[in-house]
Amino acid sequence: MSLLSDAIGFLFVALSVASIYLLVAIGLSIVFGSLKYVNMAHGVLYLAGAYIGLLIGYDRSYGGAIDSSIGLGLGFGAALILTPLIVFVIGVAMERLMAKPFYERDMLDQLLVTFGILIIFQEVFAILFGRTGHIYSRPDWATGVISLPLVGTPPGMATASTIRVFVVVLTLLFLLLIFAFYRYTDYGLAVRAGTEDAEMTEMLGIRIGRPFLLIFAIGAGYAGLAGVLGGSLFNVTPQIGIEIIIPALVIVIMGGVGSIKGTVVAAFLAGFVFAAVTQIQPDMARASIYALAIVVLTIRPSGIYPTAEVGQ
Repeated sequence: MSLLSDAIGFLFVALSVASIYLLVAIGLSIVFGSLKYVNMAHGVLYLAGAYIGLLIGYDRSYGGAIDSSIGLGLGFGAALILTPLIVFVIGVAMERLMAKPFYERDMLDQLLVTFGILIIFQEVFAILFGRTGHIYSRPDWATGVISLPLVGTPPGMATASTIRVFVVVLTLLFLLLIFAFYRYTDYGLAVRAGTEDAEMTEMLGIRIGRPFLLIFAIGAGYAGLAGVLGGSLFNVTPQIGIEIIIPALVIVIMGGVGSIKGTVVAAFLAGFVFAAVTQIQPDMARASIYALAIVVLTIRPSGIYPTAEVGQ
């Protein structure tokens, strides 16, 4: 039973890490696949989500220019609900003001500009909040190992922490929602059609500007959600934007650019490798994702599920 508990505990560590990467990478993948836009500033949305969640959920002091105690103190649940909505709105503004002017520009221009935006905001957050790490205080229901009403701790789950199980379940729910959006909504169908041939789609009378704006903002909301969930597992610092965005981009490329299915598989592979290497040699955990990408792209140069169609 101990071996089973350890295995399940490891499983949820790996899946929770993969979930954070997936929520960020899926936004990158749908924007890259739909709009052909390399958005390294997506890391700003994850960073903003983490700090907005702190400000909504807690009342605490920070070490930068905001030196006094500040925050709404509404708790983790409120941060989890409100933060993605706020970052969704930020995503709308980012698409209109920062991304849209560069849609027709060279990919290298997009990369340099968006990476520059990420660095600028990283330093702004460092000035405002300091460089000291912060972590979300977990509510009572999210502490300790998982325990279900009437049944208690399920067999083999004695080492599965409640917060990690929650992160995995919530991520799977939002993953189903994005698949349903692509498959069963008019906006999703418009995005898929516009991805294949934007000019022909416009000629058929389907305006794709608004659906593309919506998909950009949805990706932003997912990054904001990842910021809150990541803050419940890891330290929140101004560096987390750049720390998450490069592995997330690697995961998108490893899965096959524009393929949500490929991004999901690549994220879970990365999560398991990260968790396994953390157990053996923690200093090599982040590097292990790049080693995995080298192996995968050597075997499958176009990614695990190469496709030009988003939502496949």
